[in-house]
Amino acid sequence: MRLSGLILCLPLIAWSASDLKEVESRAAALKAKGDAVGALAAYEEAAQLDPKSARFQDEIGFLCAVMNRRDDALQHFGVALALDPRYAAAHYHLGVALWLGNDQEKSLQELQASVDIEPKNAEYQARLGEALNSMGHAEQAIPHFKSVTELQPRKPLGWSRLGNALQIARDFPNALIAYQHAVDLEPANADVRNNLGMVYVNMRKPKEAIAEFNKVIGYSPGNTTARLNIGFAHLQKQELDLAIAAFRDALAHDPNFAPAHYNLAIALKDKDQIEEAKVELLKALAIDPQMAEAYYVLGIAHWQSGEFDEAVTRMKQAIALRPDYGQAYFMLGTALKQKGDPTAAEEALRTAIKLDPENPGPYNTLAQIRRQKGDIEESKRLFAEGARVKALHENQLGTMGTGR
Repeated sequence: MRLSGLILCLPLIAWSASDLKEVESRAAALKAKGDAVGALAAYEEAAQLDPKSARFQDEIGFLCAVMNRRDDALQHFGVALALDPRYAAAHYHLGVALWLGNDQEKSLQELQASVDIEPKNAEYQARLGEALNSMGHAEQAIPHFKSVTELQPRKPLGWSRLGNALQIARDFPNALIAYQHAVDLEPANADVRNNLGMVYVNMRKPKEAIAEFNKVIGYSPGNTTARLNIGFAHLQKQELDLAIAAFRDALAHDPNFAPAHYNLAIALKDKDQIEEAKVELLKALAIDPQMAEAYYVLGIAHWQSGEFDEAVTRMKQAIALRPDYGQAYFMLGTALKQKGDPTAAEEALRTAIKLDPENPGPYNTLAQIRRQKGDIEESKRLFAEGARVKALHENQLGTMGTGR
């Protein structure tokens, strides 16, 4: 039997304002002590005394949610909103409960309602921003995180969340400003400072990035992520020996750090130390068999060594983990073509084009296969499309460059 049914069956009793005040005080005190069961009973008593109170229904719903009684919680939030459709706390708590129940769209509606009613509530703004950001809507989340920083300018978490959303949206200059505010308020926060350093990497300022990562190590000497990120920054500058040293340093602190093995392999491959790169990739995969990128790079290493059968196997393993891996389909098609299987290569290349139509490579390789098969017109069309995509990509890069 549901909780509200129990309430409705209880007899009505005479009460005074002082009775209600005493019950409400007791409920609040029990809630503050963390006594959810006692607080729930007290708020149920208060709801008996004042059945038209949306606040009491919301409190009951909140405590039911705390006690994992989700259905009862949702019912009481609904009752609260029926009593007062503009009760922001009930919209907010209902939105959180729906989110935890994986009903994201309805959750967003309720969280948005809470913000619309109380736009100056930083908690409501932050939760809506987090929900939008986690659903891949970083640009929509940004205004809500900005509101949080305006309402609570001295709290680093708001600035950090804003920086993260801006970073995802690739607004690196403003992400840099937000993260800088966060680390000014909390200098020893390694996660935020690492993110600040990665923004410098994104902005192609490796010197500044390395300075931030070294600050992380100063605060937290065992931080392997900062050591890994130093390697990233050196890799960006094509300082391969320094990158290799940084990745080996990370592995000295944690030999089972799969990303360090993977990135060490990238640096070794760039130095044409292909066999050493293969060893590191196999170590990464032994630690993390779900690392699709490691299978892909291992396939590239085998392809560079002329081991096309092995390259095909590794590309298929990458695709099995990431069916939308357009670049892996491209390299699968390339390896199949080189091992003498043009029909299978053509199928892989067409899939690559479907998944990643902005990559000129698959068009050109497929054009070669169609020419070999005597289909000259289709070959010309594919070469032309590849040239068009390449020119478009180069123009986009040029536009980005002038905007710096």
